[in-house]
Amino acid sequence: MKLFKRKGCCPSLILILLFFSFASCKSDDLLISNTLDRLNWSEKNYIALNRLITNYGIGGKFYNKDKAPYVVLDWDQTCAHFDVEEATMRFQLANLRFKITKEQFRNNLLLDNINGVTQLSAAYRNVRLADINQDLINDYNYLYDNYIGSTGKATLAEIKATPQYADFIVKIPTLYEGYCETPGIDADYGYPWVIYLLAGHTIDEVKSLAKEAVTFELGNQLGKQTWQSPANYQSITGALSWSFKSGLRVLPEMQNLISTFMGHGIDVFIVSASYKPLVEVFSGIGNFGYNVPADHVIAMELATDASGKILMEYKAGWIKTQRQGKVDAINKAIKLELGRNWDPLFSAVDSDGDYEMSTGFPDMKLTLIWNRVKGGDIGKLCKQAVDESGSSTPRYILQGRNENIGMAIPCSESILLGKTVLQLLN
Repeated sequence: MKLFKRKGCCPSLILILLFFSFASCKSDDLLISNTLDRLNWSEKNYIALNRLITNYGIGGKFYNKDKAPYVVLDWDQTCAHFDVEEATMRFQLANLRFKITKEQFRNNLLLDNINGVTQLSAAYRNVRLADINQDLINDYNYLYDNYIGSTGKATLAEIKATPQYADFIVKIPTLYEGYCETPGIDADYGYPWVIYLLAGHTIDEVKSLAKEAVTFELGNQLGKQTWQSPANYQSITGALSWSFKSGLRVLPEMQNLISTFMGHGIDVFIVSASYKPLVEVFSGIGNFGYNVPADHVIAMELATDASGKILMEYKAGWIKTQRQGKVDAINKAIKLELGRNWDPLFSAVDSDGDYEMSTGFPDMKLTLIWNRVKGGDIGKLCKQAVDESGSSTPRYILQGRNENIGMAIPCSESILLGKTVLQLLN
């Protein structure tokens, strides 16, 4: 006590000494520069993301300009709430925006035998492919003759009142989802097939269609809807129904994360199982707030003819960017073609389709999982994220959101669409 009463002691010096004494006791977490906007990140995720950016971005202790870091982000249900490709498909169906001839539709789009499989799975009533195909051919012929084709005279409002329209818009997505969930056909066939519906358009026309669809769905309510084919309409497979999640939303947390990565010299690549032009529109510079350059989108691609029209063919030599294909595409497009032969720093994901991208790079430091309360492979990673939640250096982090409003919530639990309670694991 006598020391502080001595004439030569400076009060300001005492304050400085106290400050540095306090600062030396701070945890590393409190010393992290808050590079991200706080928004609705969980506290632990906010700290983990800031630490990653601070340590590996320009000026960070692990930054290496000769191996400039890059990150890989899934798009649908990860960077944005719900699915842009499915939204575009619904918009295309609802408005009959097709440029496929009747012959192309019958002969190139619909197969009665796929890899030896001739019917959909039990979840899809074991419907024979030949039967649903014939129903769709009959529907499309009518819609083409009366509206889609150059000789069609009906208005869209008039054609929407027909049973052929109601049947068609249900059975196309039913067939698509049935493909993806039928063993032996699976998503490897279904994912490219659904974008074959865009055949006949140019890439610019598809981008225009996608921009309309995204704009519409951003203003559409989030919810579950069902389309029903008419019960009194004569068809081989009979009346079917198709339920889906409506609406799209941007995620400010991901918009800000992308911007922050870029601002700290960390390159951002989107790696999606959706069609590249659709993702380019939603993620693109000056469009909906994400501002990712088109050449940083890695996704599904189709062949085009000499006039630039899309064909019902997958692009020769290109990888189907789902599951292991995402890893293969990163290795080809980034490591080989760009010469950045080192692993991505970080990934952001939401589903089984992203499992390999999250686990296949030994030097990846962190993976953000948007919690959709799923089982399967992604469920294993969600469980690991929960187990690591007390670690200062987690490999996986789990972020919650409320699907009813399309917004992140500051915890690891999520509220699923149509539910009111928080859920952590499946």
